[in-house]
Amino acid sequence: MNHPEFSAAEREALVSLAVIAVETLLKRNICKIAFHPVPVLLAGASYPGVWLEHNQDNIFLAEFAPENAWATQEIFLKGQREDGLLPFCVPRDPGSEFFRDPVVYWQVQTVFPFVRCAVTVADRCGRPEEDYRRVYEAGCRYDRWFGRCRNRAGTGLVEMYCEYDTGHDNSPRVTDGGIPHSCPGNEASNMPDLPCMPILSADLSATRYGGRIALAELAGRLGLDAEAARWREEAAELRAGIQRWCYDPKTDFYYDRDREGWRRYRSEHITRLFLNHVVDQEEFDHIYHRYFESPDEFDTPFPFPSMAASDPSFVRECPSNCWGANSQALTALRALFWLPEYGRADECDALLGVWAKLFIATGGEFCQEVNPFARQPLPSAGNYTPAMLLCIEAAKRFGDFDPVSTARRIRRA
Repeated sequence: MNHPEFSAAEREALVSLAVIAVETLLKRNICKIAFHPVPVLLAGASYPGVWLEHNQDNIFLAEFAPENAWATQEIFLKGQREDGLLPFCVPRDPGSEFFRDPVVYWQVQTVFPFVRCAVTVADRCGRPEEDYRRVYEAGCRYDRWFGRCRNRAGTGLVEMYCEYDTGHDNSPRVTDGGIPHSCPGNEASNMPDLPCMPILSADLSATRYGGRIALAELAGRLGLDAEAARWREEAAELRAGIQRWCYDPKTDFYYDRDREGWRRYRSEHITRLFLNHVVDQEEFDHIYHRYFESPDEFDTPFPFPSMAASDPSFVRECPSNCWGANSQALTALRALFWLPEYGRADECDALLGVWAKLFIATGGEFCQEVNPFARQPLPSAGNYTPAMLLCIEAAKRFGDFDPVSTARRIRRA
């Protein structure tokens, strides 16, 4: 990826689109949920609820709509089940044909650790200490749920039971072998009766690892030094397990593993190991160079595809809603966390620039995904929250855009 160059007209257009993005988020994508008094952030204007998979969106939202960003954390805290499981979704309109329950637990569908997200949002919103304690207790219960309900093989890694567990819709990585969309009986603790089960998941395990590191840091802030030390020790054990069970030194990649061995799909799930800092700097550097600086892998004309271009399972037709091929706005938004943290600030700017150029060229078609070769948006409902947040971040970086004053002006209008 090359560092982007923008003309004065392009910068002006980008800022104008960012204003539209802020207004759309405030007026359409932030909505009331049936049982919560404060409006919360939806994954998109057409999405029928709040998804745990999208919780990191609130870290960006907190800059200009802090009350709503924190309200989304409250939604998940209130929705946590007695056994510790967080809901994967809280529907906007429970009782509808699609979602009949007010809180749903069909799968885990988690990527960015809840504790890290909630703490970051709480910091940006100036929340009181009691909220940090609530987040800590919820995170402890959630971690224990994974140990009880997603560890049948006894490895300590998190097991994947269904396609939507990782949010990789329609990817061969999570469908091959007859894997169902959601867990049997729409209950996340139920494992399908399939020969491939249980599947040790590299990215779900990485998320639990990141959650344990976040719990260690939060315990330290709360003065719970012994618990902080315990969480660091358990995180180190989990990281060692990921390396033992999921890392293939021959291909320098991390894979899921079933009863037959590695499931060799080179999908964007590797970025979730970056997001949760499972790999150190040296390991990151050679994985990134081999796979993310190669046009045969993830450095496609419109990066990053959700499956490496050379992988035999890459879905060449690039259909809509396919994490087996398409470049996803959600992947790009999460990359804004890990690229700078691994010393790749220039690549972060380049990725933002690619998306910014697309928004300008399409007049603000805030799409969910893009064909990685044709560089064209794929059919979607539009007004996708991660895409609008990408536009706002790009306008801040390349156009001197201030979302806080913009949001204030929109609210006054």
